[in-house]
Amino acid sequence: MAKDKYDYIPELQFQNRHQKSFEFSIASNKEILTGKLASGGPNPFLPHRIHYYSILFIIKGSGLHYIDFKSYPYREGSLIFISREQVQRFERNEAREAYFLVFTKEFLEKSTIGSNLMQELSLYNYHLYPPVLQLPEELMTIFTELVTRIKQEYDAPDDVFTEELIQSSLKIFLIMAERLRKRKMESRPLTRQQMEFIRFQQLLQEHLPIERQVQFYADALSISTKKLNRMTQSIMQQTAKSYINEHAVIEMKRLLMNTTLSIKEIAFQTGFEEPTNFVKFFKAEAGMTPISFRKQYHGKREDG
Repeated sequence: MAKDKYDYIPELQFQNRHQKSFEFSIASNKEILTGKLASGGPNPFLPHRIHYYSILFIIKGSGLHYIDFKSYPYREGSLIFISREQVQRFERNEAREAYFLVFTKEFLEKSTIGSNLMQELSLYNYHLYPPVLQLPEELMTIFTELVTRIKQEYDAPDDVFTEELIQSSLKIFLIMAERLRKRKMESRPLTRQQMEFIRFQQLLQEHLPIERQVQFYADALSISTKKLNRMTQSIMQQTAKSYINEHAVIEMKRLLMNTTLSIKEIAFQTGFEEPTNFVKFFKAEAGMTPISFRKQYHGKREDG
């Protein structure tokens, strides 16, 4: 991809309020509402992109969080995992008590007790699993104590132990969440069909938005297109073609929002020889033209 002159969609940068030397940040709901999440940065209540891993932990309240053009309901005890390069926006919710944690893979790996933890986590595999993990009531206290301790350590003056303590607490938080996710998965053993579907999702992650043909994915799975359709109908209540197109459009929307590439350049980059065919496909799937979608989020720029 050609290097962009600037990013279209605002990007969330670390708000290093305490002059920390490491790539971690945590903000309370009050700090989000009062603009301290990213002073001088994007409006958190409008779509913005993050280059880091993040967690929104809901301690009290209910509402919606928006990730990649979809809304996800949350309630007390919801953990919402947003991965690198995803587009999100917050709901303006004064009744919510929550913490928003932002960090990099490198931050965890710098720890003296570090490992390849990020490679082991299913929590950020948004192509395979939903982003919201619901804590059972009996785990609320320990997760709340962990995140409260992290916030206290982050807000306190630094000493030689600050970074290590935050890393260690965050790692415990992630490991416990991963254990919960895996137990929930184990309590419902995957059928052969579900395992095939996970492989299908992995193939989509590798090949979208260029490859959009059902036959391509059926061949890669060594099954018939009829069987692939039965599988997506059974699990997702939609045809394989509809499911493929839905995820292809998400990738196209990201290009429209995140880059200054022209419509023609995006068309070629997503496998269309003719830009008019890209426009027709996008309009049929998204309900508006690529230019209209771009204007909806960014307003002023004409593109062609």
